[in-house]
Amino acid sequence: MTFGVHGAHGAPGAAQVESTPLQRLRWLLSDVLVTTPGMRSLALVSTDGLPLVAADENSPAEELATLAAGLTALSGGLSKLMELGLLRRTVVTLQEGTLVLMSVDATTCLAAYTSADCDLSLAGYQLTRLVERAGHVLTTQLRRELRARPGQEANR
Repeated sequence: MTFGVHGAHGAPGAAQVESTPLQRLRWLLSDVLVTTPGMRSLALVSTDGLPLVAADENSPAEELATLAAGLTALSGGLSKLMELGLLRRTVVTLQEGTLVLMSVDATTCLAAYTSADCDLSLAGYQLTRLVERAGHVLTTQLRRELRARPGQEANR
């Protein structure tokens, strides 16, 4: 995939820059973060506790990954025990905000932290769209590449 200087695909005369799957994922996450009022942090994490890609360098991706691993295991266990099908999302509402975990596949989820005044229906819509857009980009090969690059997973 190529992008012009200002991100336009194939703009005539624009300098072309090759982007990697990691850069495209980071761009998708960043776009959702900045266009969703009240969203404070967003990261793509593995359900075994590893940060994969964060929307920005200020995202506490490692902490979100750790929380996601524990909550996903508990929620998934409940789902299996009650025979309720695959886990789709986990929402934890706190006094000052909300943590939303949305499954991308069996081994990956989006972890978003929002402020208390965030419109959760809008945030949920944006996260669902992101899963639909990024699900095919996050291949097994990309996961291996991200995990093999210590210190790079969370844009740090």
